[in-house]
Amino acid sequence: MIKSKPDIKSFKKDPNDFLEGGEADKALSNLPKVAQENSVEETTTYLIEAFKPEPTVQKLFRLRWDIANALKLGAAQESAKTGKRVTETDIVQKLLKKHYNLK
Repeated sequence: MIKSKPDIKSFKKDPNDFLEGGEADKALSNLPKVAQENSVEETTTYLIEAFKPEPTVQKLFRLRWDIANALKLGAAQESAKTGKRVTETDIVQKLLKKHYNLK
């Protein structure tokens, strides 16, 4: 049985809201005044550095059961509190940065 196409006649949202609400557009609109006044080459260099992905390395750890559960619970609580997704990796990285005085 073939499904019919969905009825979008009642769709009231403007598709441009989705396109203009992108993270890249927000980042471009929030550029510092210096970057907005500089040449195209300097602004491009600034943007490349801003969006440059950080390389990551996979690490596998075995943790005690209670520590692993506390980490999982802490990530869930932090996500609920902030309204943004907080992963276990985020928490571990934050603690390691603090422990080793990294920025």
